[in-house]
Amino acid sequence: MNRTLATAVFLCLSTTALAQQKPKTPGFPDAPGKEMLLEKCFQCHGPGMWMDHRQDRRGWEGVLYRMVGRGALWSEEEIKTMADYLTAVYGRKPQ
Repeated sequence: MNRTLATAVFLCLSTTALAQQKPKTPGFPDAPGKEMLLEKCFQCHGPGMWMDHRQDRRGWEGVLYRMVGRGALWSEEEIKTMADYLTAVYGRKPQ
């Protein structure tokens, strides 16, 4: 096998392996509640939805309950978990 063909095969296999890996969602640090947020909210929203918003806990709970009003089927415990995560990661910083 010549060198060019071997390189092409390697690149093809590498690209296929990378495509099969689960992509990392930028801007979402690991913390309790992350997976639930990604599972529940990414059904309708993209990752940019939260990055520019900074709210306190009450604000995040309001957002989540508004989504329930629009049809999201979440329990109070799920809302609490997601609000905890959003407050920890995207909470309003004290001034």
